[in-house]
Amino acid sequence: MRVTIFGASGLLGNALMREWSGDAVTGLSTRDADIRDAKRVQQAVQETRAEWIVLAAAYTDVDGCEGNPELAFAVNRDGAVNVATAAKLVGARLVFLSSDYVFDGKKT
Repeated sequence: MRVTIFGASGLLGNALMREWSGDAVTGLSTRDADIRDAKRVQQAVQETRAEWIVLAAAYTDVDGCEGNPELAFAVNRDGAVNVATAAKLVGARLVFLSSDYVFDGKKT
């Protein structure tokens, strides 16, 4: 199975990249494909030939979101729409994950 993970450099995406095995997984960070850019998202999905897409990218800074709601909507609303649209165009299945914390197995 070919899987593309958006948000691979974040806490959740990074954990998925570390733990996922048995499939062809491509992890994309914001530098690889900013989800606010619909054309780049579509290009990335086509390049990776994704069968499954995991959306783990988000703007999670609560204070930042309150201070810059335009950016928060651009990432968390429009970005999600861009990824969903790209998935639909190529017939990929989409999993939308969200978490404010990922346990990394280390005791603090």
